[in-house]
Amino acid sequence: MFVLKKWLGQLLMPLPFSVTLLLLALLLLWFTRFQKTGKLLATLALLIVALMGMRPVSYQLARPLEQTFPPFEVSQHPDIQAIVVLGNGHVSDPAVPERSWQNNIALARTLEGVRLAQAYPQAELIFSGYVSGDPLSNAEVNARMAASLGIPRSRMTLFENNKDTHDEAVSISRHLQGKRVALVSSATHLPRAMALYQGQGLNAVPAPTDYTAKQSQVVQPLYSYLPKGRYLMYSEAAIHEWIGVWWARLRGQVTD
Repeated sequence: MFVLKKWLGQLLMPLPFSVTLLLLALLLLWFTRFQKTGKLLATLALLIVALMGMRPVSYQLARPLEQTFPPFEVSQHPDIQAIVVLGNGHVSDPAVPERSWQNNIALARTLEGVRLAQAYPQAELIFSGYVSGDPLSNAEVNARMAASLGIPRSRMTLFENNKDTHDEAVSISRHLQGKRVALVSSATHLPRAMALYQGQGLNAVPAPTDYTAKQSQVVQPLYSYLPKGRYLMYSEAAIHEWIGVWWARLRGQVTD
């Protein structure tokens, strides 16, 4: 089921979906008489990539997710007993400094976890993130970064064996039952994560970070609206979360 979810999720992302359409279009144009269909599919593939790579489109996809919860204010939550930092990705390349192994998403989440760990010195700090195509788990790499920033390893607990957010929610919620918890993740990912963790009975407070849909306070030049790779990435992240919410509801993991 996990592999099927991964394959379907990747296939429905704008770039793989568009490439699939383009390959089908080329097959039709080169080897069949369905020239009009081939041209339509090729045009559709180009439009999808161009639109998803534009700032306004990525903004509209991500903004509703990212504004679901307000930023975490320490002064409003004096009773936090644990901090859960959800994992993302890294590459433990020995030719690169260890502090550069995390991707930007994992780094942003770790830094927010460290900030909260400093604000709540008695709170347990939990890192999640399994091993995927790397000798080290993402939880371990994130924990090393936190340790390099002054957080003792004795405060940390790692969950390295769960492959998705739902499985993490089951394991971590069982470990933290009855405790008041700050849940740290990307602002785009947090609505789904909160629903899954609360569905397991965890008393969680959202702590969003890693925002992508940011509203500039000045008028942007026209060239800023041209398609760019990073906006395509932001669009894909948002679409991944919308699909994830749908999948969780389909499987009865969340109810709203």
